[in-house]
Amino acid sequence: MNKFHIVMVAVIFLSGCASNQYAIQFDSNPQGAMLVCDGKNWGYTPTTLYLPKEKTKDQSELNLSGCTATWVSGAKNRYGTVPLNQYPDSVRITAPRPNAPNLEADMNFALKVQQFKYQQAQDAAAANAQAWKDLNHAIKDATPKSTYTNCYGTYGGVNCTSTSY
Repeated sequence: MNKFHIVMVAVIFLSGCASNQYAIQFDSNPQGAMLVCDGKNWGYTPTTLYLPKEKTKDQSELNLSGCTATWVSGAKNRYGTVPLNQYPDSVRITAPRPNAPNLEADMNFALKVQQFKYQQAQDAAAANAQAWKDLNHAIKDATPKSTYTNCYGTYGGVNCTSTSY
């Protein structure tokens, strides 16, 4: 199996897995709040977590009250419940920042988080472009080379020149 087929099988396999997941995109207003669910830190909002769909199958709602958005100012807000009949495949839930002091610090941090995530996306795109370039180079190197040979007679015998491409 060549490298192209391996890549395509991986893409198809991963696409199939995504349909068995329930996506929960946690957001906050302003963005950049730390997301903690049941004591585990999941990074800064917005961020997406996935649940196996089997866990949501027999439920009418998804209780997300164990998840908290905490801004750098110390302001906190809990997420609520999600009616699964309204959102059967995925949901985006936003925690608004409560009216608390130091909103400016939270807004500045939100900007820094946004800039960091943008830089991560640029780095990932560059790495992806390099991976495609490397794959194309590997395919080109694996392709058999052709050799063109031209022979012609001379007074002293036969001369041949070969060109590979």
